[in-house]
Amino acid sequence: YLWEWILKNILVSFAAIIAIILSTTNLKADDHADQSYFNFQVNFCKLNDGSSMEDYSNAVNNYIKWSKKNDVEVFVARQMPLFPHDNFVSDRGFDFQEILVGPHNITGKAWDLWLGTKEGQKLAKKWQEAADCYVKWGHAYPQYLDQKALDSGNDRVVSWNWCTRKDGVSLEDLQARHQIMVEELKKDNIGLSGWVMVQPVTGGAQAPGGFVHLGIYDDVESFMEYKEAFAAGGWVDYIDYTENYASCTGEELYSEQVLNFPKN
Repeated sequence: YLWEWILKNILVSFAAIIAIILSTTNLKADDHADQSYFNFQVNFCKLNDGSSMEDYSNAVNNYIKWSKKNDVEVFVARQMPLFPHDNFVSDRGFDFQEILVGPHNITGKAWDLWLGTKEGQKLAKKWQEAADCYVKWGHAYPQYLDQKALDSGNDRVVSWNWCTRKDGVSLEDLQARHQIMVEELKKDNIGLSGWVMVQPVTGGAQAPGGFVHLGIYDDVESFMEYKEAFAAGGWVDYIDYTENYASCTGEELYSEQVLNFPKN
């Protein structure tokens, strides 16, 4: 599934993140509409009392070292909220989220080692002492990826926009709409470095929608380039999409720091 982007003005302003997919496979810069899929893990975390972000980061860094040693490393990134939907009335209850993306078989092997070995259990204990995290799995489908832009640094911003397909709209209809957007992005990406669709699968019963659009941007300036195109007329196509194809919650924006890029 995914978002629509009919004119170059359109707003893919959702969703966000994922150079992930680039690092876990050998996607080329011109493979904008590659339909490969990946396991997408999100850890929604809240620091425990008495723990600092440094304590938590040390636990994650030790995990990354362990994953390299055991040949189960995946893409890892941490996202901190910049413009979340939270407010003084409604708070989701977590401080940040971490993303781990890679092939399904590597993910499965990593979890078996994590749960079934003494070293893995020791690392898990340290991780759980630092923060309380809810772990979710989904399937990630890259729609548009600019390899050069995604490789340009470890800091970026990403947007999330949760959507649910409307009654009477077939998957084929939705995919056709999204493909139009992909073709327009190839002509003019308007600040967008990557676009990935994620469908919640395991532990996702409380997800805000049936799928989420992830949009990746080099920085806030690039994101605002995209938003200006939306303000200049792209909102017309956005309204058409939300009225006729999918209901969406609206985008949130996060800062993202890449913590690990697999070497192969």
